[in-house]
Amino acid sequence: MKVVQILKQNGYEAYIVGGAVRDHLLKTQLTDIDITTNAKPYQVAKHFKTKPTGIKYGTVTVLFGPDTFEVTTYRIDGVYQDSRHPEEVSFEATVEDDVKRRDFTINGMLMDEKSQIIDYVSGQEDLKSKQIRAIGDPMVRFEEDALRMMRAFYFQAKLGFQIEKKTRDAILELRHKLLEVSNERILNELIKTFKGPYLKRAIQSMVTTRVHEVLPGLKEGLLFIQNLDDMPFVDAFFTMAFTLHGEVPKAWTFSNKHRHRYETASFLAKQPQPFDPYTLYTYGLDLCLLGNRVAHLLGYSKNLKQTIEEAYKRLPIQSDLDLKLRAPEMIELTKKKAGAWVKKIQTDMVIEVLNGRLINEKSALEAYVLSHVKE
Repeated sequence: MKVVQILKQNGYEAYIVGGAVRDHLLKTQLTDIDITTNAKPYQVAKHFKTKPTGIKYGTVTVLFGPDTFEVTTYRIDGVYQDSRHPEEVSFEATVEDDVKRRDFTINGMLMDEKSQIIDYVSGQEDLKSKQIRAIGDPMVRFEEDALRMMRAFYFQAKLGFQIEKKTRDAILELRHKLLEVSNERILNELIKTFKGPYLKRAIQSMVTTRVHEVLPGLKEGLLFIQNLDDMPFVDAFFTMAFTLHGEVPKAWTFSNKHRHRYETASFLAKQPQPFDPYTLYTYGLDLCLLGNRVAHLLGYSKNLKQTIEEAYKRLPIQSDLDLKLRAPEMIELTKKKAGAWVKKIQTDMVIEVLNGRLINEKSALEAYVLSHVKE
């Protein structure tokens, strides 16, 4: 409110806009608070400490005490060249023009410094009727920015609202436009969607609008979970989807760590369960639990969470560092040069210890090494 007041005191228009107004009316916790104004970025910078976070689109971040606020100049968007960003924007706009370029009516309401709501798009009506409706013509909104289709599902998962019929029909017709959006952007929206309390509704809408058909490797997974009572967590869903699909598509920009995680857990989901000691030792508790969770979701196995956790605790060693005989000691004991034989003997000892055929004591391990190392 103070930021808005300062702008107004200096002769500008300014309003809180978007999600913050929606969440205020819903009496839910606010996260990001955006401000729209007719002040240009350089004019905003005269009155606040700012950093340029989107000057091309009229946005600066105002640093106000411990808080930050995105302040954007009223604008009209030009032609969108990549189903995501306008080629050019015009800052010769009114606040009504600015609101009408936004995505959904529930995100198009304004609030002034006195907490008065200004609503040019019937957002309050849609909030009361619990529906997600595109501002203006949904075909135009999604042609401009195809990612808005994924955001419709995110808001549905977050709020539990229905997607209004014309908006839903436009998603069905334009779903292929998502192929022009970077998968990184889509992935970010999907992850947020999967954290929503009404995820099942959003999944069913993805299937109804056939968006599941244009998300690489996720079609089978989305079809499968739409009928589940309990929705899986993010990692469990991706692992399950890629298990059904047969691979992790290269299209998704996962980090190497996450890609390896999904590939490994998918492999484990298809292994006999409960896992044997060597599998638990090799892949670790976390991946084994994820593999079993997915196997359980797919009906390959019972939920063996407690069994796996107890079995892991009982492992006599959980790393080759737990062996009571180290590589330098093996070399000293045998008087042999270091080489591949060291790693092989270590691996053999690990297997023997895990299977209870060898005690993890230095003398026993020394005897094993001496009896198995060739001269």
